[in-house]
Amino acid sequence: MAKIGIIGTGLIGTSLGLALRQSDLRNLELVGTDYESRARSGAQKRGAFHKIEGRIQPVVEGADVVVLATPVMAMRDLMEAIGPMLQEDVVVTDVGSSKRVVADWAAELLPERAQYVGGHPMAGRETAGPEHASADLFNGKAYCVVPNALAKQQAVSAVTTMAEAVGAKPFFIGADEHDSFVAAVSHLPFMMSVALMQTVSKSANWDDIAQLASSGFRDLSRLASGDAIMHRDISLTNREHIVSWIDSYIRELYEIRNLLNDESDTDTEAVEQLFEQASVERARWLAGDIKPGGSRSVNNPAEIPSFGEAMGEMLMGRKIMEAQRRFFGGGRDSERSGRERN
Repeated sequence: MAKIGIIGTGLIGTSLGLALRQSDLRNLELVGTDYESRARSGAQKRGAFHKIEGRIQPVVEGADVVVLATPVMAMRDLMEAIGPMLQEDVVVTDVGSSKRVVADWAAELLPERAQYVGGHPMAGRETAGPEHASADLFNGKAYCVVPNALAKQQAVSAVTTMAEAVGAKPFFIGADEHDSFVAAVSHLPFMMSVALMQTVSKSANWDDIAQLASSGFRDLSRLASGDAIMHRDISLTNREHIVSWIDSYIRELYEIRNLLNDESDTDTEAVEQLFEQASVERARWLAGDIKPGGSRSVNNPAEIPSFGEAMGEMLMGRKIMEAQRRFFGGGRDSERSGRERN
């Protein structure tokens, strides 16, 4: 039986546990823990794990996959703590929203016997905690997979197939590229939401303005309700990319400001064209007309082993698995050649 240990039983960690328990994966033991007793008890009530432990050691020891589902800045100390407990060829992954800094910590602190593969499901809610977790949180969402240069094939397979098992779509991407892109579509919107709330609520007339705020303001300010600790860690570990996108957004806002402030310009076409262009681009995105670049696709998906094969290699060793494949006729290779002959 393969064991997955999840450290952090908040919204994402508990949702991951729920989704894995409801997935097609079999012979899987899910063990979770959290430094907050409330989070542990909440995850236990939700039935997201086979076991909830009060300490890290029983979660990590003997685990084939260890998932770090804590705020980003907690991961450095966590990696240092779990290093001596990790077994040979264990896969260590995470769900953090900043990838470069976590990858650097992994290279520095995890033992060579561990396989680190970064992960980041592009899913979440503004409400935190296991009570808001859901097994379908990841359905149809991109799940960033960020392997380092030393990661073995079966380690990448364990993370990609885990992502598929919870209903997500694996998206292969480099750490720096990830941090820039996610800063644009996740971190910047949060900053915009915070800035909107700060701008309006600081007005001397906020008490009256609040009476007029409706769905549009609610939608745009929604992200400001997000977990302050999580977003603090994201901001401090990806500040360069976030600042760059804030600068771009300020420039765009300033262009709009200048366009609206030019009273000498009686031509309304420029303003209308601006709004129309934004509307068309959003419609293309919602319709799924914007496709990813080919550079992030797996060159040969057949070379990535299945989750079962990856787990088997962790539990039994590569040589035994190869012998087993030969004994049973080569597994997927024989099936593939059989289809070609037909």
